[in-house]
Amino acid sequence: MKSKGMLVNIGFKKGFSSRYALVFYLVSALISITIQFFLWKAVLVNKSEFQFRQTISYLVLMQFLTLIFPKSSYELNDDIKSGDIALSLLKPINLSAKFFWEGVGYSLAKIFVIGFVELVIYFLLVPHSIDLLSILMVVISIVLAYVLYFEMELILGTFSFYTYSIWGITTFKSAILLILAGNIFPVEYYPTFIRQLANMLPFQYSFGAVGLISQSPNIITFTRIVLVQLLYIVVFHFIYTAMFNRAVRSIVIQGG
Repeated sequence: MKSKGMLVNIGFKKGFSSRYALVFYLVSALISITIQFFLWKAVLVNKSEFQFRQTISYLVLMQFLTLIFPKSSYELNDDIKSGDIALSLLKPINLSAKFFWEGVGYSLAKIFVIGFVELVIYFLLVPHSIDLLSILMVVISIVLAYVLYFEMELILGTFSFYTYSIWGITTFKSAILLILAGNIFPVEYYPTFIRQLANMLPFQYSFGAVGLISQSPNIITFTRIVLVQLLYIVVFHFIYTAMFNRAVRSIVIQGG
């Protein structure tokens, strides 16, 4: 427990070491929200105020998740390219645990500087009443979505053992998320086939599914989404473990 706290603290300090970058991120986030506000105001011109506020609050929540979710694939890639992975493997703490808890600290730093503002905007825009149970359901789904996304990042990062650069892979991942995750465009506006495909694949359960719970906070929807999130978390854990163990056995450090 002490080592986890130390790792969270390291990640937190990393976040605030680039505090000027965080300020720029905050300005960018506010500009993005403003643009989306007027864009969707035009798109939903003939729709009700409720639907407009629901869509905008959903997109603000998605922007918040995109902000706080870890980018562990890049960190693993950097460790492999620099050769630091050899030292990391010798440490007593599991490598995935190291990236996870440092990522949590870094995410907390971004929440304090940027995420808090986005959450205030979200609560101002959300069109329906919010009770404690609804907040609890959304928080639980966000935590599970965070873990699920982290495991997807680790799987992508593991390809660095073979390619030494995952720029192309992460670009492909971003394109998939753009279409199937619902973090840029609400999945409900997609054709039926894409909506059905998104419901089967894991990407939506890190983003759009959380937005669905926030829009319709009922026990049935919450239970269904959480069960799918847990299923994918377990499956991806075994996939990552198998990939990582195989990669480590044939590790080749670039440059030495």
